Amino acid sequence: MAELRDTPIVLATARENLFEPPPELSALCAGGVPRRLHYADGHTGWLVTSYEQARSLVADRRFGVIMMQPLVDAETEASIEEAIGGLDGGFVSFKDPPDHTRLRRAVGDRFTPGRVAERRAGIERIVAELLDAIERSGPPADLRPDFALPIPSRVICELLGVPASDEHQFLRPTEVMLDPATTPEQASAAFRGFADYVHEVVDRKRAEPRDDLLTDMVQSGQLDDLELAGMTMELFITGHETTANAIALGVLALLRERGRWQAFGADAGNGGAWCEELLRFLSIVEQSFTRVAREDLELDGTEIRAGERVTVSLLSANHDPAAFPAPGEVSLERGARGHLAFGHGIHKCLGQHLARVEMQVALSGLAERFPALRLAAPAAKLPLGSAAEGVYRALHLPVTW
Repeated sequence: MAELRDTPIVLATARENLFEPPPELSALCAGGVPRRLHYADGHTGWLVTSYEQARSLVADRRFGVIMMQPLVDAETEASIEEAIGGLDGGFVSFKDPPDHTRLRRAVGDRFTPGRVAERRAGIERIVAELLDAIERSGPPADLRPDFALPIPSRVICELLGVPASDEHQFLRPTEVMLDPATTPEQASAAFRGFADYVHEVVDRKRAEPRDDLLTDMVQSGQLDDLELAGMTMELFITGHETTANAIALGVLALLRERGRWQAFGADAGNGGAWCEELLRFLSIVEQSFTRVAREDLELDGTEIRAGERVTVSLLSANHDPAAFPAPGEVSLERGARGHLAFGHGIHKCLGQHLARVEMQVALSGLAERFPALRLAAPAAKLPLGSAAEGVYRALHLPVTW
């Protein structure tokens, strides 16, 4: 058993059943022990797949966070790092205390449940406008570009105080980052342009302050220029892509079974519970940010040495039958709020409350406007997949009604 555990594997990403983990991950989860993992840059580390170990590890201060993913090659990683020119100093997701605490405090007030609730009316307006446009155009429609993607991109533009017409500045780099065919040269060019844009936005807010999050960050004096630009870049990236895919794949999961879409439409008042279960079921972000052990330690009988990397499969953990019985089913009876879709501990997603509201408003609005909505192509034929960054997404979502 120990010999098998210590033989490095490559992280499996191909979901054979749309929403369930790859069989290899399910088998590892059932085994209940960490497994040696081969990283694309040549290093080896550990992979954790069970819910209890995952929840414990991502909140364990004996592990630090590092800016890399197991499937990203060293050349691409280096090209992006060179292109952004030190802006990673403002990436709160890749910082540990005390820097993490300071950076998160600089923006945290805008992401509390109360402040997010104040934005609900604006999100409802955005959703209604998009639904109006879809209805005017008539069927069929592709809900990724027509609905799922514009909602969070417009919300983050309003939150940061930039025009919606600027969305190409962050949509294009994200597409490049998530495209497995991207070359290091393409990644470098996209992120160099993105870095220039966020510097320009920060300068604009300093010269022309407004009532928005970016102005708050500039005027607080808590962050230096590189941190301001880096935080802005991270908010743009994390503020749209994962939520867009949660909306698109949430629609797909509901439409895949006719009775499920009808049940959701009839239970609109319980949208929060539906979204929590869908977040667990979908597990859009498939892996945690990679951790590195600060000291020699033991994880349920497995010795992990100081300096070794550990990656957590959030997908596998959210489908661990020991934590969520019959995990391949969408069930409101299980009470899924303990899921790890947003992580856990101090690095739990800063925008979790905003993402929840966007998803709830989007799905409820769509079901109310189009109760007869259905897929315009077989679910098995839709282009879905996981990129090297570990984000499960739909490239297209054709529907009709």
